[in-house]
Amino acid sequence: MQNKNPVIREKVCLILTSLANFHQGRKQIMTRAKIFDNLMWLIMRDRKEIRYAASYTLKTLTRDRCSSAIIIETENIIENLLKMVKTEHVGIAILHLKTLENLIDWNQVPALKANAFQIMLKLLENSDPRIICGAMDCLAQICKHDIGKKLADVYDLTNSLRPYLGSQSIEVRISAAGLLGYTTLTTRSKWRAREFCGDLTKRLMMLCIFSNKPTLQLRCMYVLINLCDCPDIRHHMKTHWEKKVEAIKIRSHEEWDGTSETTSYGLETGHNYRTMSIEGVETIKNNYGDNAEVINIYSYLKRLHEIKSNLLYAINWKSYKN
Repeated sequence: MQNKNPVIREKVCLILTSLANFHQGRKQIMTRAKIFDNLMWLIMRDRKEIRYAASYTLKTLTRDRCSSAIIIETENIIENLLKMVKTEHVGIAILHLKTLENLIDWNQVPALKANAFQIMLKLLENSDPRIICGAMDCLAQICKHDIGKKLADVYDLTNSLRPYLGSQSIEVRISAAGLLGYTTLTTRSKWRAREFCGDLTKRLMMLCIFSNKPTLQLRCMYVLINLCDCPDIRHHMKTHWEKKVEAIKIRSHEEWDGTSETTSYGLETGHNYRTMSIEGVETIKNNYGDNAEVINIYSYLKRLHEIKSNLLYAINWKSYKN
């Protein structure tokens, strides 16, 4: 990794990325902490092609939570990634955001100390939807922490996210709904949402009714359940939207390939995962091997039906009932 020949440095990163896809490979890499220092040196100081390869290696390693626990101990890694994400090329910045999301998921404190919340808010003004999605996903991880939720209230994030629910990019809408699921957990946010209750509930219900993306429907219904804790919003939902909630159509497993990615690959994206490698596809499917998923299409859709029932229960909840 410290070779003078840039081609060798890049090839080493590609080899490490391949090894990082397997449990034994990650296990061996984790025993050498010097690798992470070298990766950060390449990410911050080398030429563009090598920065991309090193960023991809780091992102691949952080997909494993046990690896993230070790990597986050690297000195100033969160601060350095946040510094790079503001000035880097779009393709590399997207990789950094995914790495940050994985690391923050393990421990939110270093990111909060490094002002990650404010940096991600600034990135929401970016014109590239992929950057916006990455920033929102990082904010969602930060908002798992109590301080993150308080910051979301202070910066009025619930209100700021409303325009993104109407974005032309389906990925932005999915990320915005996922972030709202965390920002609407506090009492302050619920009463703030009450001020624009009509607009917010209408946007969320339209996404539930007219969207055929189960991932988006699930996240929007989660947000509505959170909002129903506020009596005024619950009454509004009961009066205007109860019948519409009952009429929400959920795909069958034959109609859904397990992905929310809007590509032309269709079912192949979801099922031919042994022969196709498409980065960035959000896939819920049966899988085997080192990276096995814990959920499949059938259980995901069953969960969606359960959330719909929970939303109807929340709309009809009475404080004087058991």
